[in-house]
Amino acid sequence: MKNYELSTDSNLLEYLDYFKKAEYVSKYTDSKLDFILGKSHLQLFAGLPEETLSKLKLEKKVFHKKLSSKEYFEAIKMDFIIRSIVNANSLKSLPDIEYIINSNLTEVNNHFLENNLLTNSPQIITLDIVFIENVFEYFHDILVDIVIRQYYGGAAKRDPGFCNAVDLLLNQPLSFGEKDMNRLLTFRLFKIKTNYDRGREYLRDFVVKGKFQELNKDSLDENECLVSLLLRNQEELEISNDIFYTSLPNHLYLSVIAIVGRLANFFIDISLNRVVFKKLENEQRAIIAKYGNVIKTNHLDKMVYLDAAITETLRFSINTISMKQSLCDIYLPNGVLLPKGSFAKFNAITYSRSSDIFLNHPHDYIPERHFILGTKLNKASKTNLIWGLGRFGSKYLVE
Repeated sequence: MKNYELSTDSNLLEYLDYFKKAEYVSKYTDSKLDFILGKSHLQLFAGLPEETLSKLKLEKKVFHKKLSSKEYFEAIKMDFIIRSIVNANSLKSLPDIEYIINSNLTEVNNHFLENNLLTNSPQIITLDIVFIENVFEYFHDILVDIVIRQYYGGAAKRDPGFCNAVDLLLNQPLSFGEKDMNRLLTFRLFKIKTNYDRGREYLRDFVVKGKFQELNKDSLDENECLVSLLLRNQEELEISNDIFYTSLPNHLYLSVIAIVGRLANFFIDISLNRVVFKKLENEQRAIIAKYGNVIKTNHLDKMVYLDAAITETLRFSINTISMKQSLCDIYLPNGVLLPKGSFAKFNAITYSRSSDIFLNHPHDYIPERHFILGTKLNKASKTNLIWGLGRFGSKYLVE
C-alpha cells in the first residue's frame, strides 16, 4: 500500500481527498511526524499497549526534554494527586467561579454603557446587548482569574512577579500542528532557559520560599486554594516541592489554554445558530421556573440540550488525538508499516466530519444528533473523543 505524501502548505480539500485515497494513512513531506492515521485505525491507535505504541515516550521527548525519567514519572504521579484534589473540591469552588464570571460580565457591561453614553449612542436605550470585541481574550482573562483563585488564592495577584510568571507560562503555545512538529522534536545541544521555564521557577519559589503564605495569611480563601491543600497534606501524601515546578504549572496551563478556545467556540456556535440558542434559552427558563434562580449542581443533569450543544462544539474543536511513537515494527491492517521509532498521530478532522460516524450533515452544527447517537458529554466514546482514548484502552471503541 502506497502512502500519499502532502506538502505542509497543501489545502484542506486536497488533504481530505488524499486521506481517503491512502486508506486513511498519510504523511506530510519533510515533517518529523511520520504518519497520520484516520478513522479506520482508531481502535488500533487507542488500543495498542504503551509498550508497543507509546504516548509517554513521545511526551517526554516533545514537552519534557529537561526532566529526567524519574522526575517525569514523579510529575505524572503528582498530576494524579492534583486532579483528585481539584475534583474533590469542585463543589466548593463553584461560588467563587460564579462570582468571577458575574464580576467580569458586570465590568464589560459597564464599559459598554460608558462608551455609548460618551458617544450619545441610542443603542443603550433600544438594545439589550453587551459588545465583546475579542471573545477569545475575554474568556482567557476569566479563566486566568478562576485558576489563580482556585490554585494560589486571590491574594496572589497582589504580587506583580506572580502575575508576570503566569503570563510567561501561558504565552507558551500549545500546538500539535505540522509547522510545530520539527521545533518540538528538535533536541538542543545546549539547555536554553525559556520564558516558560522562568515562569515555572517563579511559581515554585513563590510557594516554597514563603511568598504565598505571606500574601494569603489574612485571606479568606487561604485554606481552600489548591496550594494550601497540597502544603497541608505534603508530608502525608509524600508530595515533593517539585510539584510546584512541574505538575501544578502544567495543570494551571491546561486549565486555561485547553479550555479557552473551546469555550469561545461554543458561544460563537450558539450565537450563529439562533434555533439552537432559543432551545438552550427555553431549557434554562424551564429549569429556573421549576427550581428557582439559584442553579445547583444537581440541576446540571437536567440540562440535556446544553450537554448536546457543548458536545457538538467539541466535535468540531478537536484536531488530533494524542501523538505516539512506535517501539517496534507495527503493520496496519491495510499493510502499511509503522517502523520502530516512527511517530504517529490520529487525525480527528475527517473522523469528526464523517457521515459514517455522525450521521447526516456531519459538517453542520446539529446538537440533536447526540440524542440519537447516545453521546454523553462526560464519557469517552466513539462519538466523543474530547477526553482522548489512549488511556482508556479499546473497550470504549467496541461498545
